[in-house]
Amino acid sequence: MSAAETILSPEAVTGAHGSSLQRLVRPYYVDSHCTIFNADCRDLLDAIECDCVLTDPPYGINGGRGSMSTERGRGNYTTGFDDTPEYIREVVADVIRRCVAKWPTVVTPGNRNLMQYPQPDSFGCYYQPAAVGLQTWGNLDAQPILYYGKNPTKRNFGTPCSYTMTETPEKNGHPCPKPIAAWKRLMCNVTLENMTILDPFMGSGTTLLAAKQTNRRAIGIELNEAYCEIAANRLAQGVLL
Repeated sequence: MSAAETILSPEAVTGAHGSSLQRLVRPYYVDSHCTIFNADCRDLLDAIECDCVLTDPPYGINGGRGSMSTERGRGNYTTGFDDTPEYIREVVADVIRRCVAKWPTVVTPGNRNLMQYPQPDSFGCYYQPAAVGLQTWGNLDAQPILYYGKNPTKRNFGTPCSYTMTETPEKNGHPCPKPIAAWKRLMCNVTLENMTILDPFMGSGTTLLAAKQTNRRAIGIELNEAYCEIAANRLAQGVLL
């Protein structure tokens, strides 16, 4: 059974943001493990079934990473939204609240707009000892991880909430991709094989690729068709990146 079969009937989707209902429900890409929807995730959340949400949403800093030195070579999102604190507060944080109300949820929100998010039940971070970004008190050497609800694996004792991240993400056309190895370590500690994971801010598809490589299923929703294409190509290649 593919991840696409976890989507409910078209009648369950409201299309509240003016998009075509048929377009929202038709997958952009499907394989045996993963499904991509090119859509506004707010339109699909009520029609999704999954076991856990794992997502790395926009940071509200115009495609950068949140440090004082992001102007140096900073990437920008190429979609029709403003990557601003207002967008995080009014859209992203609201989506996360809706997810938390339905599923165990794990979010890497970035540093600059961390306080826009609901209070988590557990907290961790990716520690980056080689990070060169700066903040006002020193190096920006950690990325927060917010955990909501209970671990779906039911493995609490001995499960880390924080990780050391030393690998570099691939350059794939997205401004802030997560390194696949680091993302798989987190994924394997918060889900079991054959579980279905939802990423409502899919980006270039790292969550889906990690799921495919670890025998999990995943649903990705992404507003930007260019990033959907990047993700679909990564999944279709079927290689360890």
